[in-house]
Parts: sequence; C-alpha cells; structure tokens
Amino acid sequence: MGSRTVLGLDLGTNSIGWCLIREVEKNVPERLLAGGVRIFQEAVEAKTRTPKNKTRRDARLLRRVIQRRARRKRRLRNYLIKAGWLPSELGTTPNPEVLLNTIGDPYTLRKKGLDESLTKEEFGRVLLHICARRGFLSNRKTALMDLYRSGDPDVLEALSADLDQESEVELDDEAKAEETAFKKDIAELRDDIQSSRSRTLGEYLANLPLHERKRTRRTERKMYEDEFNQLWDAQQRLNPEWCSERERLATHEVIFFQRPLKLKKNRRGRC
Repeated sequence: MGSRTVLGLDLGTNSIGWCLIREVEKNVPERLLAGGVRIFQEAVEAKTRTPKNKTRRDARLLRRVIQRRARRKRRLRNYLIKAGWLPSELGTTPNPEVLLNTIGDPYTLRKKGLDESLTKEEFGRVLLHICARRGFLSNRKTALMDLYRSGDPDVLEALSADLDQESEVELDDEAKAEETAFKKDIAELRDDIQSSRSRTLGEYLANLPLHERKRTRRTERKMYEDEFNQLWDAQQRLNPEWCSERERLATHEVIFFQRPLKLKKNRRGRC
C-alpha cells in the first residue's frame, strides 16, 4: 500500500484544530506536513449562555405560527363559503370581522348551539371562531416553549408549532418549568368549568360577566375538540338535512390537523 495524506480535525465549541500528516501505510505516520487552529466567537452570549440567534429564531417561529393560523382560517373560511355556511361577501370584504359580528356573538352561539338549532351561517361562525383559537397541545418532548416565550396573547391561545407525540426533543429545565406553569393554569380553568357546571369551554366563557375578558385564559386542544364534537352532535341531530358526517370530517381535519415534527428518527442523518 502506498503513502497517503491524512487530514485530522478537532471540532470544539468555538475552535477547529487541524493537522495534515503523511502516512507510509495505514496508521503509520511518516511526517507532519502542517497544522493549526481556527478560533472563532462562541455562538452563545458570554453571560447568559443563550444562543445568539435565539431572538431571530423566536421571531421566525412566531411568524410561522401566525402564518399557519392565518392559512388554516383562510382554508376553513373558503370551504364554509363554498358550502354555503358563510356569506360569499366574506371572501372579498376588507373587514371580515365586521361582517362576522353581524351574524352573532361567537361565544353566545357556542352556548346556544349545544341545545338549540343554529342557522348555517351561525354554525359557520362558530366553527371559524374555534379554528382561530384551538388551544395548547401539550407535549413535554417538544421545543414548543420557544413559542410560549414569545409572549404574544394570540400565539398563547393558538400554539400550533410543529408537534409530534413520538418526538424525542427534550426541553431544558426553564422550559419544563414554564410548561408546568402553563399546565397548572389549564388545570385551574378545567376546574372552573366543572365547578360552574358548564359542558364546554364556550358555554363557560359565554356565562362570564359581560365586562370580563374571555381571551386571556390558557386553554388546551382537548377542550376545543370536545366542544366541537358536542356542538356537531347537537346540530346533526337538529339539522340532519345539511349537517352531515362528510362536512364534519372535512372541517375537523382543517381545524385540528397537526403537522408532524420534522425531527424524527428516520429523518436524522449520521454525523
């Protein structure tokens, strides 16, 4: 076997050392050709030890959540307009919320729909409202808390970052503590709903005093799914001529579809 040139690398957190040697045969060095080290700034802040790109990453994750929520609402809105469950003018008006408010208060309709028949437009209004705020999907093995740290109220209500129950991404201690507090607030809300003898989150919020804000509470995805199923069961019983199972499956898929996390075992390369 002839001689060969071998490059050795030592990869550190803020440096790369290298060495070039000549071998007369495998693992038998002949002489050192060259060597050196390249030192660069660490990718974390010196005092806090947080990544320097954290602010940029958080902003990107926040944009992603907002964009996906807007895309989800637009997709459901277009489907409901096509099905005749929302006025066609909703797709062209510059102020859709004004037109939606003429249909009715969404919280009042969410309560009414459990016992009374809703019109197509009223039910479409309820579905669109649930789609906008579908709650927190709890999963300890995700990096979801990056979105929670953004502090945006709407994002806190509609956290829909990349989640997957099979993910093995671990949270740090700070994120675990924040998620624990998040779950505690959700548990307290669940107790409040039960103590008020409300059947759903929407009914509980509708029964709150008029001056009390309804959007400041931390909610979970299961609350919205349970309410969706109860509302649909009631309206399917009261309006069987237009409230069919096909529409139920289609709207449920749009509202609650969860994109799988990109980081999976079968998608990881070898390093």
